[in-house]
Amino acid sequence: MGYVLLHSGQVSAKRLLRRVKECIGVESVNPVASQDVMIRWGSLAGDDSVAAWTLNSRQAIENSIGRTRMLRILKQNGVYSPAISSNHEKRPDVVREVMLDSGKRVRVVRYYRIPIFDLHPLGLFRADSKSLWLDGHVSHVQNKFREVPFDEDVYAERAVRLALRSLHALGLDFGMVSIGITSADRTICLDVTATPRLQGRILDLFEDALEAFITRDRAEEREFHLHGRNPHPFLIGTDLEFMLRSPRGKMVLASKYLPRKGIVGCDDRSLNLDGERFPLAEIRPNPARSPGELMTNIRRTLEEAAGLIKAKHVQWVAGSMPFPRFPIGGHVHFSDLSFSSRLVKALDHYVGFPIMMIEASQTAAKRRPKYGFLGDVRFKDHGGFEYRTPGSWLVSPEIAEAVVFLSYLVVMHHRSLDADLFSKPSMQRQFYSGNKAELLPYFERVWQQIEATSTYAQCKNSLMIIPSMVRQGIDWDESSDFRQTWNLQQPVLQRSVNSGIRGRVNQQAVR
Repeated sequence: MGYVLLHSGQVSAKRLLRRVKECIGVESVNPVASQDVMIRWGSLAGDDSVAAWTLNSRQAIENSIGRTRMLRILKQNGVYSPAISSNHEKRPDVVREVMLDSGKRVRVVRYYRIPIFDLHPLGLFRADSKSLWLDGHVSHVQNKFREVPFDEDVYAERAVRLALRSLHALGLDFGMVSIGITSADRTICLDVTATPRLQGRILDLFEDALEAFITRDRAEEREFHLHGRNPHPFLIGTDLEFMLRSPRGKMVLASKYLPRKGIVGCDDRSLNLDGERFPLAEIRPNPARSPGELMTNIRRTLEEAAGLIKAKHVQWVAGSMPFPRFPIGGHVHFSDLSFSSRLVKALDHYVGFPIMMIEASQTAAKRRPKYGFLGDVRFKDHGGFEYRTPGSWLVSPEIAEAVVFLSYLVVMHHRSLDADLFSKPSMQRQFYSGNKAELLPYFERVWQQIEATSTYAQCKNSLMIIPSMVRQGIDWDESSDFRQTWNLQQPVLQRSVNSGIRGRVNQQAVR
């Protein structure tokens, strides 16, 4: 297995190759072997299929070359960016002010440059608008930018999150993202380049990142080849949101029954940002080393929630958006696991996509792309990360079990799951609009790869509800009271009505 940097003679690529001896530089794909990892430095030569894996695929490079195309893709993914105009093909070194889609022009008062490799932010460089007025040449990080901590302030944290989101939206694995803070206090993506200018500190950062990537990737490939899967135990967890509804269909505040913190509590979003009324309930079960153990923890946490919400007339609802303007999610957490762009793409294609195919289409489309966009990940204080793309899959125990087991399987086998559908803007549009008819053939291909993993046989009974629902065109039903599907402290009459349908596709949980 080798690591090949495919370039077009760029000075930055040559500088990087002189630093990283284990990486071979080529200007055509002819020397690339099927077991190699290919790293495209802006080159569109050849086809990605010649290599085992490609960082910055050809499609991703195409997405990022033309500025108008780039801005369209960013907006399609819900990334706040300048309005598209006819003069946007020229990429300015400094954006003094931006025009929004509303036609309003606002000043940029702070700039960030974030170099990223393998979806890891390498550094954060900041400049304020006054320091740039006299220098129009800042296509790379010069002395006008100073390196600052990732957690310097709320703007720095927002800039890093938006940079990672923007890069992934274009299908890129590495590059440089320019972020601005406007006078209206908005964080905006100004530009993304797949071929950052490497010199000084930026060259050092990319050198370290590429060397670390090669070391990590080579070790993981050896282990995967030996075991056929990820051999290391990891923690899988979740936090799941739901809402409460009165018999008349009105929203009931979760804070009426639940505390803010704990394994059962309220999500931080409050009505009108008042910090007092919290509509979203959330369960935070203990993480586990196996999907079966996590399912046990989820049920125990739901039973604790039932002990706190004792009002029998209040219904529990989950899904994508049980009430207008209140999107909710089912976040899957991972710890003791190497984070990578490759892993996030696998989660998009083999977890986010199959779950989208069984979600309630109308509300899922309203939730996205602001919430639950492709590659929606967030790093956690404990060192792991959460995958946030799916809606809240609490709608039934069968669906919840399928999602947990599927997430576990994908992490175990993500190096052999190589679909790359969502680098294409047309496929992104189908995902966000919930066009299941158009996506069905692609689902079948994805599911065949899942079935081909060595872990599938152990998980088959738990997973079969997903292809069964997809092939029958059945959506989950987020209007039903999922206390009934989970048999959680219900009145006797309700419990008897539902006693005969567990263990197969639950008709209360699907439409």
